[in-house]
Amino acid sequence: MTSSAYQLSNIKVFREQRCILDIPKLELPKNQCISLLGDNGAGKSTLLNLLAFVNNPSEGRIKLAGQEINKDLTPVQRHSIAYVAQHPYLLTGSVLDNIQLALKLQGIDKKRHASLIKQALGHVNSSHLISQQVNTLSGGELKRVAIARAISYEPDILLLDEPFSHLDPTHVQQLEVILQQLSQQNNKTIIFSTHNRLQGLALAESSINLVDGKLTSNPLVNIFHGQISNELFDSGKLKIHTNSQLEHASHIAINPTEIIISSEELQSSMRNKFLGRLTLIAEEGNAIRLSIDCGELFQVIISPNALSDLNLKIGNELWLSFKSTAVNVF
Repeated sequence: MTSSAYQLSNIKVFREQRCILDIPKLELPKNQCISLLGDNGAGKSTLLNLLAFVNNPSEGRIKLAGQEINKDLTPVQRHSIAYVAQHPYLLTGSVLDNIQLALKLQGIDKKRHASLIKQALGHVNSSHLISQQVNTLSGGELKRVAIARAISYEPDILLLDEPFSHLDPTHVQQLEVILQQLSQQNNKTIIFSTHNRLQGLALAESSINLVDGKLTSNPLVNIFHGQISNELFDSGKLKIHTNSQLEHASHIAINPTEIIISSEELQSSMRNKFLGRLTLIAEEGNAIRLSIDCGELFQVIISPNALSDLNLKIGNELWLSFKSTAVNVF
């Protein structure tokens, strides 16, 4: 039995004669929580639509659980996948009506409906919404109900397109907890897209990084755009030293754990040193994320102990220092 949820080979998607997705090979393991990371327009939604078999690739092959898909999915294959779009659509009526219809369309025995609906709404902390009309739901409630509808028939694979978009911080935090709980269930593969790279890295066991429709192994955190010349990358706002021999590159990414912060400029051999202002302090799992504006906005990961030792406050001026080897050029 295959250990892969999906296997993609030689995938290309064209739109208006332009290739918007180009993936020579990609294997997505079963029973993992996987984040799909990239900027807007990187190809995340396009890839999710392929994985949901909403659209077909222009070229290439996709295997689902080891079986190549040439035409339409079988009922068993369709039952194994649930997809929640970025802007989920719920039908007029109550929450109960919407989930019942999903179960009916999946051919689930009516005798099981009540228990499955109760279980699904319980998973997303929304049991109290069962009788509520969908047109009265808040944005966060709508997202949770859409996920409940998707998981009600117990699919093996759950696909979520930007589930955290357009939510306030409280609903984002609630949904993060729900996603973590769902990913801990046995035999469940969850693939979600997000433009918040640090959030994706914190929640998922592994990640897929997309830039302009192509896979990259570079960490998609602290990405800056610009031009490189003689190992010096110019973002338009900062000049950043690299050790890259590339003559043509338009992106760099800097690992947030390899940036050192200090209240005074460090006397060291590190070639990249910038003075900036602390604009955000946030928890990311068991770590602390700092946002520091140096002309470009840097994300830095430190430990809770380091935060306590540094006694940081919003508005503090801080120095950032990092080696040329911390800069990935692509």
